[in-house]
Amino acid sequence: MGEVPKVTDLAQVIEPHLPEGSTLESYASRYLTKPGDNYGSIMLAVQAKIRSADGATRELPLIAKLPPLTNDLYWQIFQPERTCITENAVYQYLSPELDKLQLQAGVLPALLFDGFPRYYGSRISLDSRSSKVDRDAVLVQENVTVHGYQPGNRHRAYNLAETILVLHYLAQYHALPIALRLKKPQLYEEYVRPFFKKFDMNTNIDQAERDQMNNELLKDIKAATSDESDVSRIKELMAMYDAFQAGKDVDDGLFTTLVHGDLWINNMMLKYDEQGTPIKVKIVDFQIAQYGSLVHDIIFLLFSSVDVNVLEENYYNFLRIYYDAFIQTLSVVNVDTSNYTYEIFLEEVQKVAHFQLPHAIFMMKVILADNSTIPDDYKDVDFSVLSKNTGIKTIVTKFEAILRLAKKFNIFY
Repeated sequence: MGEVPKVTDLAQVIEPHLPEGSTLESYASRYLTKPGDNYGSIMLAVQAKIRSADGATRELPLIAKLPPLTNDLYWQIFQPERTCITENAVYQYLSPELDKLQLQAGVLPALLFDGFPRYYGSRISLDSRSSKVDRDAVLVQENVTVHGYQPGNRHRAYNLAETILVLHYLAQYHALPIALRLKKPQLYEEYVRPFFKKFDMNTNIDQAERDQMNNELLKDIKAATSDESDVSRIKELMAMYDAFQAGKDVDDGLFTTLVHGDLWINNMMLKYDEQGTPIKVKIVDFQIAQYGSLVHDIIFLLFSSVDVNVLEENYYNFLRIYYDAFIQTLSVVNVDTSNYTYEIFLEEVQKVAHFQLPHAIFMMKVILADNSTIPDDYKDVDFSVLSKNTGIKTIVTKFEAILRLAKKFNIFY
């Protein structure tokens, strides 16, 4: 794995977020994720030793997230100049404002939305005057695994109980920023909107690379269907998705909010009780969060991360469950929901859903990638992972299912 990158002056980042008088005495760090599980950043598990004002010391398990320092290709694609600033804003501005909004509406502290990990500071550069992200950027948050949260396993899709839990959290994550925009428009304009502009990951990917990826994808689509018109529709959808990503910032609408943009199984941590019942969720990795229709997250989540049989039996259920939780969240913070009818929500689904099919299809190549094709070292992960996984039975089978269900639920065209 090579040497673990150092975090210069970690104390300066986390001490303002510790109890008064506490200081960082020392820390040790190691790589957190395996290659293939995280592309846009380097994740370190940090064991910090904190000395409190009365002299007692305690261990504080943290996670430090650094931009992709060692991989120039990823620096280019993930554009930390934008993605770090967006992700920091979720913890720096959005999360505390959503807490305040709920408290001011009378929500009990123990019942606040708890879908974000606790924040322990961030910076974009060692130069405090700099507005440009550089290689000393870092975001520090609690290591939620010590509280029993587990990362998803990309080879095991969500079951019914897990999906219901995640949809409840997703509905809150989408509804609260809408409430903030409606109830505190000035604050929203200043602290939220500027950080969630449209983001196009394709901008810096070489056209030849893109063509190669698309051709590999289409090979698998051809293996999954004998119908030529399916293949040409997927091609069309891929072009539409690219155009959408490269498009302008979205106007305010009933259902426009802070879309996570990458809500698949690896970007959610679930906590289970002793019986194995899923009880809580932390959503992570907001690098490509952007303003848009909440339908993008719902469809991408369902098609990328939920077990095929569960999705087939419950698609309409899931939409209803999400909608009810969404309305409930708005009501709790006193937003008038009379415009938000279920029919209008379903129209929004029909209008937007198909854009996310190519996204889910592309992601399956990553999610179902054979572990043996993923290099051991971060520096060596590149797009060849995708082509090495062309023709794998699990991927072709999943593509068949995506096409079949998209048609069945009337979101293919």
